[in-house]
Amino acid sequence: MKLGEIKIDKNELRKEIFSAREKLSNEYREEAEKVIYQKLFALEEFQQANTIMVFYSTEDEFNSHPIIERAWQEGKKVGIPRVYPKRVMEALEYTPQTQLEKSSFGIPEPIQSSPIIKASDIDLIIMPCVTCNNQGERLGYGGGYYDRYLQRTNNPHLILPFYALLQRNNIPMEEHDQLVDVVITEERSVHL
Repeated sequence: MKLGEIKIDKNELRKEIFSAREKLSNEYREEAEKVIYQKLFALEEFQQANTIMVFYSTEDEFNSHPIIERAWQEGKKVGIPRVYPKRVMEALEYTPQTQLEKSSFGIPEPIQSSPIIKASDIDLIIMPCVTCNNQGERLGYGGGYYDRYLQRTNNPHLILPFYALLQRNNIPMEEHDQLVDVVITEERSVHL
């Protein structure tokens, strides 16, 4: 922790962001997402990736569904996270025919019979977050699923598309928390 910084409680920060997220207008979301998608799809890391893992967004989150659609259009293999007991996560192959079911967290995920994509085969991961900053630090939803999953991967590019209005400079980080490679907001793209 740097001198003068106040340690922020993760749960307090999550509450603050969830409250702010509810107040975002649909117009802001749509305009921001349009700009962010353009930047993301132009990235060499996205264009060159053959196999990507993308979070399946819920109504309040940054909308990842157009990213999935674009990946399919470009012939990429798409994995969607599915969680298992003992805080294990896998990327299950997701095609237009894949059935989804809600997890215990209420998040749609591919049904269990969907093929698992080997973690080492994934070239790029579109990361979710509650909030992040332009230094590549992110606050997730808790549970450490991505932190554990990343230990099994072969160093994929980690890209975080997010709304600038919900970013916060001071993100509480722990030793095991991994930085992302690229943060994209409607205001800027930051390669780290």
